[in-house]
Amino acid sequence: MADQRTYTGGRFSLDIDGYNVGFLKKFSGLAMEADIVANDLGPDNVQKKHVSNIKWTPGKATVGIGMGKGMYDWIKAAFDKGYVTKNGTFTSADFNYKAQSQLTFLNGLITGVTVPKLDGASKDAAYFDIEFDTEQVRWAKGGGEDIRGKVGPKQKAWLCSNFRIEIGGLPCDRIATLDSFTWKCAVAADQIGIFREPTKHPAKVTVPDIKLGISYADHDAWSQAAKKWFVDGHHLEGDEMTGRIVFLDPNMKDELGEITLTNVGFKKFSDDDAEANSEKIKRFNVELYVEKMEFKISSYDA
Repeated sequence: MADQRTYTGGRFSLDIDGYNVGFLKKFSGLAMEADIVANDLGPDNVQKKHVSNIKWTPGKATVGIGMGKGMYDWIKAAFDKGYVTKNGTFTSADFNYKAQSQLTFLNGLITGVTVPKLDGASKDAAYFDIEFDTEQVRWAKGGGEDIRGKVGPKQKAWLCSNFRIEIGGLPCDRIATLDSFTWKCAVAADQIGIFREPTKHPAKVTVPDIKLGISYADHDAWSQAAKKWFVDGHHLEGDEMTGRIVFLDPNMKDELGEITLTNVGFKKFSDDDAEANSEKIKRFNVELYVEKMEFKISSYDA
């Protein structure tokens, strides 16, 4: 019994199609779950219960912008409606980083990508939350190999304060915040009689709205654009804008990646709530709808 030790939960790695996900902060999901059917029997007041379908719960990974080629290609294909399925392996290790167990998943489809709140005053590291559905998962014992040393030289530190936003020809240098948003793709399960585990297929894609907090110094230009949109009726497809959310290196010049925004229009234009004796910087808020987003990272490790 003296040699039986509890494994630590803080040593792990994730590979997607053989490419390591270098900056992996958190991982959860891929649990086996069953749908249960209850039968009410006349002569007995006890329900009989049986397994109907089995399924794997969604996988959830929190990753940095240095996410490796496998994860990047997966996310980019989802935004481009390429609907690429990927295989991967999550490895848990002991305190000495020796692999002890593995979860291998097959035919995974991305169902959600969450961009964190970007705030010029933030000191937090920035991570994407990735959610995916998979058709099959299998457990295996680890081989004892060392999982360290897989964060390559191109992995970049990225903070929630390192960003730039471009919307049409409007002034954007004083955008202070961008609220967190989630791109989603629903997945439909196809239950086939001869297979215990259903196949998964992409269904509806939901492109989120975005919300900006902007310094009042740029209020005039934005309010004039909002007046044309809401009051003057210039809100046809030809009046929609394009834009970019740019993720910046700590030097605030080099671009690590971007999300391109297509067919962007005003959804709401409002001021912050007024408060007596407040020392807060006065800002106004703009909510924009977006028809299409494209995801791009400039540099990653192969």
